[in-house]
Amino acid sequence: MDNGRQGRNLRIGDPEREQAMRLLGEHFSAGRLEIHEYDERCRQIAQARFGSELDVLFNDLPSPRPNDRAASSTPAPQNPGIPSRAGKIVLAVGAVVLLLFLVVVARQFGLVLLLPLVAIFFFTRRRG
Repeated sequence: MDNGRQGRNLRIGDPEREQAMRLLGEHFSAGRLEIHEYDERCRQIAQARFGSELDVLFNDLPSPRPNDRAASSTPAPQNPGIPSRAGKIVLAVGAVVLLLFLVVVARQFGLVLLLPLVAIFFFTRRRG
């Protein structure tokens, strides 16, 4: 029972705090907050007990806010198993570095050690 209190005055839990920190991180990455402001607000979010305490921390920021319906229903990534373009580039650079290592250092064992690399490359190219 909420004893007649309205929604933002009710106690919050870890999921609400985590959502508020995620949204605050979006504002930080957009350049709306300096590092010391972000740090201080994260500390206040971690100590918040009521929804109204979170609202105060977002008063000077545009949407998304913790009480926005759109913010609470953010969609999950559709294909988390498929690497992004940046992930594919990192994988390719790593493969080239490993190939150079195998050719220069491992010489005789290079072909044996190269087979797993080729298999990894083949299967990742096939998925993405």
